[in-house]
Amino acid sequence: MVKNRSHRVFYLVLVMLAVMIAGCGNASGQISENKKGSAAVKNDKAESELPETRIVKTIHGDIEIPANAKRIVVDSYLPTLLILGEKPVGATKTDLENVHIQDLITDIESTGESAVETILSLNPDLIISADAEKSTFEKFSKMAPTVIIPYETYSDAYEEVRAIGEMLGKEKEAEEWLTTFDEKIQQQRDKVKAVMGEGETVSIFGAFGKDSYIYGDGIYRGGQAIYKHLQLTPPERIKTELIDAGETYKQVSFEVLTDYAGDYIFFDQSHGGTLDKEDPVWESVEAVKKNNVFYLDGKRFWPYDPIAVLAQAEEVADMLVAKKQNEK
Repeated sequence: MVKNRSHRVFYLVLVMLAVMIAGCGNASGQISENKKGSAAVKNDKAESELPETRIVKTIHGDIEIPANAKRIVVDSYLPTLLILGEKPVGATKTDLENVHIQDLITDIESTGESAVETILSLNPDLIISADAEKSTFEKFSKMAPTVIIPYETYSDAYEEVRAIGEMLGKEKEAEEWLTTFDEKIQQQRDKVKAVMGEGETVSIFGAFGKDSYIYGDGIYRGGQAIYKHLQLTPPERIKTELIDAGETYKQVSFEVLTDYAGDYIFFDQSHGGTLDKEDPVWESVEAVKKNNVFYLDGKRFWPYDPIAVLAQAEEVADMLVAKKQNEK
C-alpha cells in the first residue's frame, strides 16, 4: 500500500514538472513574439516618423520639396544629380548632349528646351532649374515644387556637389564622390607639376563671334580645371584683373591679347568666332612662335559641371605632358 502511494506521488510530481516546463516554454515563446512585435512596431514607427518633405532656401524664399523625390525634371545640374545617384526622369536637349555623361543618361526623357507639355507628361514631383527669370519659376511651380539655382551660384565643384547633395539628402554620396574627385585631381596636378618649368604661365583666350575674350578661374572654357584644380599659374594681369577681382571673363580687343599671353595658351573658338593665325599681332605672341597654343574642343570645354571639370583637368594635363615630352 505504501508502495502504491509512492508511485502515485512520483507520477504526480512528473505531471507537475511537465506542466511547469510547458508553461515556461509558452512564456518564452510569448516573450519572443512580444519582442518581435515590439521591434516591428518600432520599425513601423521609425519609418512613419521619417519626414516626407524638407524645406529648401531659394531665391524665391523657402520652398517645400519631397524628401525623397522620385520624378525629378532638370534644365541644369543634370551631371551633379547623376553623381549623387539621382537619375531624373527628364532633362533638356542641351543637358543630354553633354559629351561627358553619355554613358549615364539612358532612359532620361528629353524635354527639348523645357517644353511645358513634355514636362507635364512626365508628372514631376520636383523641378530644378538654373533659369532665374521670374516667368520660369511661375511656369514650373504650377507643375511641381520648383527650386531655382541661378547660373554661377557655385564657384566650384565642391560647392555644387555639397549644396545639391544637402538639398536632396545625399550628403554621404556627395562626400564620397568628392573624395574620389580629390584623388583624381591630385594625380593630374602631380603630372603637370612634374613637367612645367618654374614660373611658366598659362592663359585662356577665346574668340566668340567678332569679339575676343580672356578667361579667369570661373565656369568658362576650363577655367576651374586649369587654375583652381591643376593650380597652373596665370600671367600677372589675368591674376590681378580677373581672378583676384572675382571676374570670370573679360572682353578685350584682339590687339591687346598679347598683354595677357602666358607661356602656354588654351584657345577657344565658338559661335562663329574666328582667329586669323596670320595676323601680325597673333604671330608676335611668344607662345605662338613656340607653337605652345592648344585649341580647345568647345563640346568638351564649354560644360562646367563637376564631371566635365574633372575630364577637362585630365585633358589639359595630358596636353601639357605630351607637349613637354615632344620638346625633349
